[in-house]
Amino acid sequence: MVTLFGRQLGGEMNRSLLRSFAGSAFLIVCVATQAIVYRHDRTDAQMLAFGAESQFLGVGQLWVGGGFGTGTFIGYGNGSAWLLTAKHVIDTGDTGTFAFANGDSFAVTDAFGLAGVDISVAKISGWTLNVFAPTLNMDPITGGTFVRSAGYGGSGRAGTQPPGGWVYDDQRRGMETKIAGLYPSGEIHDIFDSPTSPDVTNMEGFGAPGDSGSALVTSAGVALGVLTGGQFEAYGNSNWYATLTAEQSRIIYAHTGIDPNPVPEPASMVALSLGALAVLRRRKRASS
Repeated sequence: MVTLFGRQLGGEMNRSLLRSFAGSAFLIVCVATQAIVYRHDRTDAQMLAFGAESQFLGVGQLWVGGGFGTGTFIGYGNGSAWLLTAKHVIDTGDTGTFAFANGDSFAVTDAFGLAGVDISVAKISGWTLNVFAPTLNMDPITGGTFVRSAGYGGSGRAGTQPPGGWVYDDQRRGMETKIAGLYPSGEIHDIFDSPTSPDVTNMEGFGAPGDSGSALVTSAGVALGVLTGGQFEAYGNSNWYATLTAEQSRIIYAHTGIDPNPVPEPASMVALSLGALAVLRRRKRASS
């Protein structure tokens, strides 16, 4: 069973994507975007608290044409702030609004969708937030890499079902996962691991209807890709992410004018140090 993704809520289809993975065709029908379903032994309060950490403060709800996805602030270039998301959330010529639970809201314009991949960037008008911005990937991606993400929309424990078992409150929730590998077509994929799996992370989560376009970010603060599609929210199933290759990252840096080697702002340095400390603490708890 394949989860439905996209921009328009309420069931109206306005785009479809066809992906072929490992010889099998998966039809991804763009209907509803993504959010966080989490391991059954965690609480919603824990996922909300994780989503409120400094590393996720630049992750906002991206509203476009009556539906929404997730975007991530990636820095300043050519006199503007920019966000990263999926092309099926906002494409070339589209406009939207980048909103946050505290009431902050910014107009989004000048969207630019990369050719041949479900990745786009867009300008954020009037951006005033001093928050962490990930850099873009320039290296090969390997399985087993620990990553984090955050998103908006429907959310619930593993084993629950929408609508009654999920919460829809436009709040940001964070999650952790590990990269399982890359499909032959190049997309990253992860696996929703149960608490009994040796690969499970402390804040294990899985994209579900409210989070398309959310970025996978390493503990070093590098964005590896954006959420583009996936299977039903159950242990053992996979989501897939449009991969930020070195070539695509260079295209984005050239288009936006963002410096690929910026001097970290104080907020970025704090976010990375706190994130690294949190990982060490979780690993220590897991080994004790």
